[in-house]
Amino acid sequence: MNGLIVFNSANDVVFQKLNEPLTQKIRNVANAQGLLRSAGGPLDSNILLQIFSPIVGSQRIMQCQFDNAYSSLQCEQGFNLVFGELLGFTFLKIGQIPVELLGRQMGVAITLTRYCYGANLFAAQAGAMQQELLTQCLDTYETLLWQEDQTYLLEAMPKLVINAELKRTVHLTLDATLEHLRQLGLPRAHALLLVSHKLVAVNSTHQALPLAAADLLFLSLMARSLQAPKSPSQRAVAVFLQGVSHDVNSGCVPSIVHISRLHGNQVLLQVIEYAHMPLTSCIYDSFFVLQKIVAVQHQGDSDALKPAYDNLESFIVQAINALKRYLKQRGETGDLENCTKKFAARWENLRKMYSEYFKNYERELLVRIESNLPAFGEELKQIFTLACCDSSCVHELDQLADTAANVEAKLLEFAEFLAVKATRNISIDAYLEDFPGLVHFMYVNRSKGQMLAPDLRPNQLVPKTKLWSMVEIARSYLKKGQTTVMWKDKAFHYSYFLWFEDMAGGILSTAMDLQQHFLSSGAASGNGSKSPTEPGALTMDYYHDLADLCFPKLSPAKVRVYELYCIHLGLVTATCAVEHARRLVATISDVVGEETF
Repeated sequence: MNGLIVFNSANDVVFQKLNEPLTQKIRNVANAQGLLRSAGGPLDSNILLQIFSPIVGSQRIMQCQFDNAYSSLQCEQGFNLVFGELLGFTFLKIGQIPVELLGRQMGVAITLTRYCYGANLFAAQAGAMQQELLTQCLDTYETLLWQEDQTYLLEAMPKLVINAELKRTVHLTLDATLEHLRQLGLPRAHALLLVSHKLVAVNSTHQALPLAAADLLFLSLMARSLQAPKSPSQRAVAVFLQGVSHDVNSGCVPSIVHISRLHGNQVLLQVIEYAHMPLTSCIYDSFFVLQKIVAVQHQGDSDALKPAYDNLESFIVQAINALKRYLKQRGETGDLENCTKKFAARWENLRKMYSEYFKNYERELLVRIESNLPAFGEELKQIFTLACCDSSCVHELDQLADTAANVEAKLLEFAEFLAVKATRNISIDAYLEDFPGLVHFMYVNRSKGQMLAPDLRPNQLVPKTKLWSMVEIARSYLKKGQTTVMWKDKAFHYSYFLWFEDMAGGILSTAMDLQQHFLSSGAASGNGSKSPTEPGALTMDYYHDLADLCFPKLSPAKVRVYELYCIHLGLVTATCAVEHARRLVATISDVVGEETF
């Protein structure tokens, strides 16, 4: 059983995705409670609301009044529920898998929702297309990938290893594509080439916001989700990418992604950024600040209300000023200008009420403020839709198919080679002579969100369950501050290493005691006031935050984070495993060539 239900702030069901066993389970419960008119009747939103409203209502009380919401509920027969929250929407993930894995699925579901909707979650303006995209991406991730593919186990894109000459040809071809887009008036763009879901190259224009590791994973996942046998070879989709977290404009990057399926399992993704980023960033951040003050008021925390209001005022004033500058640049006189005037007037009304409240703290004024906040939030959503989601300025979408045809023609003579290479990217057999006893490895550049690893084979020596278990164990120790871990079972010797490098490839050592830090913060045991973050890239950029924690005086862009997982036969000693790990990294760097992995 597996499913996801999303409730808005009024506890109405705004999204549901339930597999057949869970649907039948809920139908049986509904039938027993007399909620179905007939045994085979439809399972609509009202029935879901009646069944789950006590749980969701209790969750909201714990969140709003005590700031101590449930993270999960564990029931009989392995039936578990995990809760999540985003901008006032409650996400309920249901399944018969361990809570930790269900929680990771929940994190991915929330991330995919942000990619599909931006800040205006499940809005009617977004239409059925975004909901269909979210459903397809969730389907692909949960049914095909998360238990089968190393990419989504480690949350890093596999890199296709090719020779320097072919690499240069691919990059020149993609650069020519970006130059053509610039000539079309699209100066902020990315071009990605994938072969059999492996990354060959990603090129970006100078003005484009650099892609985050999660962006690469999402784009690959989306391309897989939309590759049904009868789907068109060319397709354009509106999404909201994140951008690298150390950029001031990151978080929400409205983009058009043009997907082209080329010869030999090649997929070309042309990503066009079209929104005014300083404005979009300002408005997007305002949603989270607004949600914070709503939560503070529900909790009745008078001490936290004034700082929350000051923060809200700062962001809203920035957003209004950014809107005015944007309107002046565009000479806008239409819907956005009218909406901006309404938004500014509504904010002025709220500002006066808050000012009056902070003079004498009358409860009646706070009630008036709370009754005005929902309408203010709706105006903010309307501003976001008009100012950040208008892709009508991208008139050249019909020409992107011609651009893709040019790429296909230039790479046609290499297409078969790339297709074959993608199926035999890295073979563990090539390493057996130099690394006796090594049966599998996974080498990850967390700063780029890319990985190198032998492909999984049906008859491989290491069972897939062992591989997944290894990653889970390594992550559990990483959350305790352990960056080097070794252990054995009856058959294999496992080793895990995480380290930091500077831009020149030199090892960086941190003065921070990570074990003591995580122990004191409660994250190591999971006893902190909030659930500890999970290592990965999709739910959040865990490794960026880790680098920032270890090297607060260095720019995150100047710190590279690497991971290496190795599995040896059980007879291999710890000393040998460490020596192999050191030489393996050097060997892979030589194989990758001039481009530093």
